[in-house]
Amino acid sequence: MPPKSFFIFDLDGTLFDTVDDLAPAVNYALQFHGIRTLPEDSVRFLVGNGSLNLIRRSLGDTSIAPEIVHKTFLEYYTDHCTLKTRPIPGVLEFLANTTRRAALLTNKPDAPTRRILEHFGIACRFESVLCGDTTPARKPAPEGFLKIMNDAHVAKADVIMVGDDTPDILGAKAAGIDSVFIQNGYGKLEPNLALSPTYSIPHFSDLLNLGIL
Repeated sequence: MPPKSFFIFDLDGTLFDTVDDLAPAVNYALQFHGIRTLPEDSVRFLVGNGSLNLIRRSLGDTSIAPEIVHKTFLEYYTDHCTLKTRPIPGVLEFLANTTRRAALLTNKPDAPTRRILEHFGIACRFESVLCGDTTPARKPAPEGFLKIMNDAHVAKADVIMVGDDTPDILGAKAAGIDSVFIQNGYGKLEPNLALSPTYSIPHFSDLLNLGIL
């Protein structure tokens, strides 16, 4: 496989472990609306495909509109999204040391995404940042991928998506680009392996061993 010159990254579970800030925000919103809170450890298994879906899963069969709870969640989370969030091991070093161009494509809302990137000093590392509320269509739709590539003037053969869950793998396939599945993120292992990502690696740091740099 020839080297890749342009990397598109997911955020939650790929670049950052965000659950320790997401879980308290979920429970704050649930409690605010009079709904029973969740064990914080269980929230990890609800993360994926954006924060509105996180709230939907957290509500279960509760009758309250998810959009109402999500508004409360997002206000709280944006103000508290960097308290316990930590970079995945190897991420900051990779971004600092590689010369490859990069973009970020996440289903996470824009406000907390940019706050996290700025907090850790890597906002300038990404040529473009598309989020769940700013992308033309959320992953796994291909539109966000295609916009990033069009704006960057890069060929599909030169681009690779790095993510930890189904929207990343399926979105890359729909956009016609290769993908790397990070196995120790938030996505379930077997269902994502069944989608046949181009590469599958145990940890983010294993990117260095793929021969695509």
